[in-house]
Amino acid sequence: MSAIGDIKFLGWAIDKLASYSDKHKVRVNEAISSIQKAWTHTYNYLRNQDGGYVPNQELSNLWNEASRNTRLVDKDLARQLKDKSRFWIHPDMPRQNRILLLKEIVDEVERLEKKF
Repeated sequence: MSAIGDIKFLGWAIDKLASYSDKHKVRVNEAISSIQKAWTHTYNYLRNQDGGYVPNQELSNLWNEASRNTRLVDKDLARQLKDKSRFWIHPDMPRQNRILLLKEIVDEVERLEKKF
Protein backbone atom coordinates (compact mmCIF):
# COMPACT_ATOMS: atom_id res chain seq x y z
CA MET A 1 0.00 0.00 0.00
CA SER A 2 1.30 3.43 -0.85
CA ALA A 3 1.86 6.26 1.61
CA ILE A 4 -1.23 8.01 0.23
CA GLY A 5 -3.23 4.81 0.68
CA ASP A 6 -1.94 4.52 4.28
CA ILE A 7 -2.93 8.11 5.01
CA LYS A 8 -6.41 7.59 3.54
CA PHE A 9 -6.84 4.41 5.56
CA LEU A 10 -5.65 6.15 8.74
CA GLY A 11 -8.09 9.01 8.10
CA TRP A 12 -10.92 6.52 7.54
CA ALA A 13 -10.02 4.64 10.75
CA ILE A 14 -9.92 7.84 12.80
CA ASP A 15 -13.28 8.96 11.40
CA LYS A 16 -14.73 5.53 12.18
CA LEU A 17 -13.44 5.61 15.78
CA ALA A 18 -14.71 9.17 16.25
CA SER A 19 -18.17 8.11 15.07
CA TYR A 20 -18.18 5.25 17.60
CA SER A 21 -17.34 7.73 20.33
CA ASP A 22 -20.18 10.01 19.23
CA LYS A 23 -22.56 7.05 19.03
CA HIS A 24 -21.54 5.98 22.53
CA LYS A 25 -22.16 9.48 23.84
CA VAL A 26 -25.60 9.52 22.26
CA ARG A 27 -26.39 6.13 23.79
CA VAL A 28 -25.20 7.20 27.24
CA ASN A 29 -27.20 10.42 26.97
CA GLU A 30 -30.35 8.50 25.95
CA ALA A 31 -29.84 6.06 28.82
CA ILE A 32 -29.42 8.86 31.36
CA SER A 33 -32.46 10.77 30.05
CA SER A 34 -34.76 7.76 30.09
CA ILE A 35 -33.61 6.65 33.56
CA GLN A 36 -34.15 10.15 34.93
CA LYS A 37 -37.62 10.28 33.35
CA ALA A 38 -38.62 6.94 34.90
CA TRP A 39 -37.12 7.97 38.24
CA THR A 40 -39.00 11.30 38.28
CA HIS A 41 -42.35 9.72 37.41
CA THR A 42 -41.82 7.01 40.03
CA TYR A 43 -40.83 9.51 42.70
CA ASN A 44 -43.86 11.69 41.99
CA TYR A 45 -46.15 8.67 41.92
CA LEU A 46 -44.91 7.37 45.27
CA ARG A 47 -45.10 10.80 46.86
CA ASN A 48 -48.72 11.17 45.75
CA GLN A 49 -49.62 7.60 46.78
CA ASP A 50 -48.04 7.90 50.24
CA GLY A 51 -45.46 5.29 49.24
CA GLY A 52 -48.06 2.73 48.18
CA TYR A 53 -46.94 0.07 45.74
CA VAL A 54 -49.76 -0.87 43.38
CA PRO A 55 -49.42 -2.05 39.77
CA ASN A 56 -48.79 0.80 37.37
CA GLN A 57 -48.47 0.17 33.62
CA GLU A 58 -47.08 3.64 32.86
CA LEU A 59 -44.22 3.23 35.33
CA SER A 60 -43.53 -0.25 33.99
CA ASN A 61 -43.31 1.15 30.46
CA LEU A 62 -40.96 3.94 31.55
CA TRP A 63 -38.60 1.51 33.32
CA ASN A 64 -38.76 -0.82 30.33
CA GLU A 65 -37.78 2.06 28.03
CA ALA A 66 -34.95 2.97 30.39
CA SER A 67 -33.78 -0.64 30.27
CA ARG A 68 -33.90 -0.68 26.47
CA ASN A 69 -31.92 2.57 26.20
CA THR A 70 -29.33 1.34 28.70
CA ARG A 71 -28.75 -2.10 27.17
CA LEU A 72 -25.94 -0.98 24.84
CA VAL A 73 -24.28 1.07 27.59
CA ASP A 74 -24.42 -1.22 30.63
CA LYS A 75 -26.03 -4.66 30.32
CA ASP A 76 -26.14 -5.30 34.08
CA LEU A 77 -27.87 -2.01 34.82
CA ALA A 78 -30.29 -2.65 31.94
CA ARG A 79 -31.22 -6.01 33.52
CA GLN A 80 -31.84 -4.32 36.87
CA LEU A 81 -34.03 -1.69 35.22
CA LYS A 82 -35.96 -4.47 33.46
CA ASP A 83 -36.56 -6.04 36.89
CA LYS A 84 -37.90 -2.66 38.04
CA SER A 85 -40.28 -2.67 35.06
CA ARG A 86 -41.55 -6.11 36.03
CA PHE A 87 -41.95 -4.95 39.64
CA TRP A 88 -44.42 -2.25 38.57
CA ILE A 89 -46.55 -4.83 36.76
CA HIS A 90 -46.74 -7.08 39.86
CA PRO A 91 -45.39 -5.30 42.99
CA ASP A 92 -46.51 -8.09 45.34
CA MET A 93 -44.96 -10.95 43.38
CA PRO A 94 -42.00 -12.64 45.12
CA ARG A 95 -38.70 -11.61 43.53
CA GLN A 96 -35.54 -13.59 42.94
CA ASN A 97 -33.53 -10.42 42.31
CA ARG A 98 -33.50 -7.43 44.61
CA ILE A 99 -35.11 -4.38 43.00
CA LEU A 100 -33.00 -1.22 42.89
CA LEU A 101 -34.10 1.56 45.22
CA LEU A 102 -34.60 5.03 43.75
CA LYS A 103 -31.53 6.25 45.68
CA GLU A 104 -29.43 3.51 44.08
CA ILE A 105 -30.67 4.54 40.65
CA VAL A 106 -29.46 8.09 41.30
CA ASP A 107 -26.03 6.61 42.06
CA GLU A 108 -26.11 4.66 38.78
CA VAL A 109 -27.09 7.76 36.81
CA GLU A 110 -24.18 9.67 38.35
CA ARG A 111 -21.86 6.82 37.34
CA LEU A 112 -23.19 6.99 33.76
CA GLU A 113 -22.75 10.76 33.71
CA LYS A 114 -19.08 10.27 34.57
CA LYS A 115 -18.76 8.00 31.50
CA PHE A 116 -20.36 10.75 29.45
